[in-house]
Amino acid sequence: MRSNEGVGNPPDPPSSASPLNVTMAAVATAAGVSRATASRVFYGSTPVSPKTRDAVYAAAEQLGYVPNVMARSLAARGSDILGLLLRDPTNPAYGLLFSELQTHISQAGLQMVTVAPSRTEGAHFERQALNRLLGLRVGGMFVATGVIRAEMLGPFLDVVPVVVIGRPETHPGICSVSYDEENNATQLADAVAAHGHRAVAVVTPSAENSVPENRRGVTMARRLRSHGIRVHEIPAPTFGRSDEGVREIIALRRSGRITAAMFPSDWRLLAFLPHAQAAGVRVPEDLSLTGCDGIMQGIDLLGFTTLRIPVERAAGRAVTVMKSMLDNPGGTEVTHELLPGTLVPGRTLGHVSPR
Repeated sequence: MRSNEGVGNPPDPPSSASPLNVTMAAVATAAGVSRATASRVFYGSTPVSPKTRDAVYAAAEQLGYVPNVMARSLAARGSDILGLLLRDPTNPAYGLLFSELQTHISQAGLQMVTVAPSRTEGAHFERQALNRLLGLRVGGMFVATGVIRAEMLGPFLDVVPVVVIGRPETHPGICSVSYDEENNATQLADAVAAHGHRAVAVVTPSAENSVPENRRGVTMARRLRSHGIRVHEIPAPTFGRSDEGVREIIALRRSGRITAAMFPSDWRLLAFLPHAQAAGVRVPEDLSLTGCDGIMQGIDLLGFTTLRIPVERAAGRAVTVMKSMLDNPGGTEVTHELLPGTLVPGRTLGHVSPR
């Protein structure tokens, strides 16, 4: 007798599998669980074990499953309601993006419904939120999160138009309007180099937790090295934490091994400041700091050296692209737009006197 929490290995999908003819029962069978358990995984009514959840998601992605009721209703008719999957609206960058999208969507005569997992919830929670959003029969979907992977969106691309906003995207079937994170990180690294710093710590989150922050960290480190600067990469592997790397950075400064630290977001820089103060590390006299985003209210008073990402422009372009996809189903060319930001000089980046 099969247990509701049993886990099997998904078989190879038949060549005829498509998002519209794969059933939840087939996914449950492939994963070795009951249909009720599979339903709990997709719609989040009650918890299931991580092992079971991962097996169901793996089977769904292998079979190309899309929640059946949603898929057929979307295939049958369009909708002027757009969906937005938004990461952490308490983050100023995402909060502003939400506001700007709402303005542009209203001006286009459309409506928007939003789902937003909390900042501590990872990819599987966003997958559940995505299923709920699509179950509302939206006519198009914006995805503004650096967590959910492109392959999770793949099964829905033939059913509903998708536009990714903010994070870098290269999937050949997904339109995106992204911040040019390599350009942005390069501007920041060049500013640090121009201020004479020769040894710098760079906080780099994992790509699984944040594609944009990972891209920023990796690019900053690479650019600094091209200037002949010694780089101490500080990994930040835990999802939802903004204070990772604090001890390592303070230890590096106390030992005289760095004169600057670069953070992939203003939130991370802000979280570091109380620890620096408690450790007696003065900014920028002892340690220069840079952030990224440039959206936080009062950032001019804080004096952060950061980079202002073009949120308003990204929102406007994303709605224009979505409107084109809705007006011309199947006829809009997939594009990946990259929008550079603007360096914001501040008091947290100081000069190092040549020795």
